[in-house]
Amino acid sequence: MEKIFIWGTGVIAEQVLGECDVFGLYDVMGFIDNNTEMSGKIYHGKKIFTADILRETEPDRIVILTIRYKEIEEQIRKEFPGITAAIEEMNFFYKQNVMNRYRNSCDPEIVKILERFGKNDLQVFNYDFVKKYDDMCFQIEFDRSCGMFFVCHGGKRLYFSKAIKDEQEAADYYRGVLMEQDGESPHKYMDEAFRVEDGDVVVDIGVAEGNFSLQVVDRVSRLYIIESDDGWIEALQETFKNDREKVTILKKFVTSVDGGKYATLDSLIEEPVNFIKMDIEGNEWDALLGAERLIGRSENLRCAVCAYHGDFDEILIRDVLGKYGMETSNTAGYMWYPGTNRQTYVSTRLCRGIVRGIKKRIG
Repeated sequence: MEKIFIWGTGVIAEQVLGECDVFGLYDVMGFIDNNTEMSGKIYHGKKIFTADILRETEPDRIVILTIRYKEIEEQIRKEFPGITAAIEEMNFFYKQNVMNRYRNSCDPEIVKILERFGKNDLQVFNYDFVKKYDDMCFQIEFDRSCGMFFVCHGGKRLYFSKAIKDEQEAADYYRGVLMEQDGESPHKYMDEAFRVEDGDVVVDIGVAEGNFSLQVVDRVSRLYIIESDDGWIEALQETFKNDREKVTILKKFVTSVDGGKYATLDSLIEEPVNFIKMDIEGNEWDALLGAERLIGRSENLRCAVCAYHGDFDEILIRDVLGKYGMETSNTAGYMWYPGTNRQTYVSTRLCRGIVRGIKKRIG
């Protein structure tokens, strides 16, 4: 068994230890915490030490289970340069769970991901294309007239919510936006064969900063933008202020019921549409249940629906779209999504990024 220290005794450590078989797979020598008041106490049956323990013993791994990962990593590199190769980030144990789940998989896409795990941390996108974004720099600017940062995206200003406080945060956010829409990404909404066409009526649900809508706005005849967050609504109004004749911004939570802040697509959109993009944090299946009439009266329709927020989202989404008479497929590749908004545990499942639905023109 590998000998390891776990750095951290807080919320993250508690969650990971509750979901991963750490003590069964590793010889846990103890825990490390910079809070000297914790030193000597017992946590999960093991002693808590200060960082000085690393001067006395050399573990095979040091797994950092705290949101202060970068700070702790830098501390180890500065104080204990001889053991920096032993540092592992907070998803290390989840990576072992994923590898164990798929160890007998014959899916060539999954086999390739597992091979990559040997030299890389577990990420949302476990592919080499992510490396190109590591050091990518952007010109982030600040618009004093509205108090928001923005970046030029496809020759247009893309504004960020005021919740994003500085240039670095805006750049990091935008880097993630570009990464998930990379040509090799499982999260890519469109490609050359599946895209918004000239003159289409488009519905974008779960818009956030609006990169998808901004990409297609010049092509469409009508664009419905549906977002529930006030901060993003404010930013979207600035981004699309010159497109008000064709863009309608709606503040709603899209679900299968109508009432108050909740609304169905059937009640929000009266005209037939040609493209629906949906990314609403695991509520996609529920929202589709409220779109039966809209999809029924729409011909030449394409849907790009996020399917990775919950373990069974792909199955549920395909089922609903199939019942509506749509042919379904998925984007290539897999994602690992650690979010727990739909389920109380961190998933060990590799999920497809996008389910695509196509409804051909009748006749």
